[in-house]
Amino acid sequence: MLRILDKFKELKVELSRANVFKNSIYVTFSKVVSSLMNLVFMVYAVNLLSKAENGQFQYYLGFFPVILALAEFGLPSALVKYMAPSTDDPEKIGRLLISSLILKIYALLILLVAGIIFFLIFNENVLIVILLILGGFIASFASYFESILVSFRNYSALAVWNPLPNLIRLLCLIGFSKMSENAIGYIDILGIYCIAPLYVIGIFFFISYKEKLQWRSNFKDTLLDQKRLAIFNSWSLLASIFAIVSDRLEIFFLKYYHGSEAVAEYGTTLQLFSGFVIILSVLNSLIYPKLSRIVDTPEFKGFLIKSILAGSLLALVFSPGFFLGRVIMDLLFKGNYSNSVPIFHLLYPNYMLQLVFAPLGMALFAMGLPRLLSILALLRLVFGIVLDNLLIPEFSTKGAAISLFLGQLVSWLLLVGYFLAYFRNKESN
Repeated sequence: MLRILDKFKELKVELSRANVFKNSIYVTFSKVVSSLMNLVFMVYAVNLLSKAENGQFQYYLGFFPVILALAEFGLPSALVKYMAPSTDDPEKIGRLLISSLILKIYALLILLVAGIIFFLIFNENVLIVILLILGGFIASFASYFESILVSFRNYSALAVWNPLPNLIRLLCLIGFSKMSENAIGYIDILGIYCIAPLYVIGIFFFISYKEKLQWRSNFKDTLLDQKRLAIFNSWSLLASIFAIVSDRLEIFFLKYYHGSEAVAEYGTTLQLFSGFVIILSVLNSLIYPKLSRIVDTPEFKGFLIKSILAGSLLALVFSPGFFLGRVIMDLLFKGNYSNSVPIFHLLYPNYMLQLVFAPLGMALFAMGLPRLLSILALLRLVFGIVLDNLLIPEFSTKGAAISLFLGQLVSWLLLVGYFLAYFRNKESN
């Protein structure tokens, strides 16, 4: 009897591993398709614009991730943390969904106020400000719905959902550029990028029908969840904003010190690494939910180490891409961005190491420590500002790439030090 039970347990483990592998294939394939759609959109857009106009496009696009982070209000991470362990409780799911939607409305109001203040202070083009705010709010539903599917581990639906926003962006851009009699400008492309995802939001409710999500709850019953999500989200939001601003900081200093053409060269190169962002998102979808479920168990340390090793293996697999910088630039941009090849080579190691250290950041979220992550992101931002002002004035785009790497290196070393101390203290107790 015991042998039969052992065989049953072994079979269950094998089936679980097979499901994890199958799910990783689904999600990875969909993320790759999504990344390719985004890359094709950016390449197509860059080839439609002059270098000066592309500089303007990349500059304003640099604001988009910050606005998106505000619109998300940290909800994707918080929803996975609180929803993943409670998928069998429809009432709790209903409270979490309604609470999160209320918080999204608050976030939109904050964005509108911030947009008015930004317009009054900097006298920016009001149309661009409106496009960016609406675009960030619309795009935030892509990650919001993704977090729901991740919480329910509905990876087949997630595989369908992931590519849709970038697909509709690309189709709209191609259609608009073909039908327009006049040359398409950077504001037109920015408008397509921001508004097009609106047309896929309704599709979510068709692909998530299996989950029978309960989109209702008494407002009074949601107050506690609103507070809990808001507290967690506040630090998560700060961490996201600090990290995103750090990643895009060099674009603003390049515009200040060297003008639009330097922004075009650096920003266009940065877009080529969107594929690594997608890979990081895949890792997050597969690793973070399990870390959230096992955070208080002895299995946590072993799974975290395995996740870091998996990220290291991915980095090794993609490392040969370092030598393809010139081929990629010439192929995609017809030799117009040959000056960006050294930038490509300087940025590549940074994204390799992001794959290695990403699980440590996920672990902090799973442990309910977004405040610590926000402090690390703030330190990275401070170091980034100092390094940018030291390196960019003299070394321009190359200085920007070096600054990005050195700023990230500080936070990675601190993260490693924290977890070494954490596990040492836990084992001694």
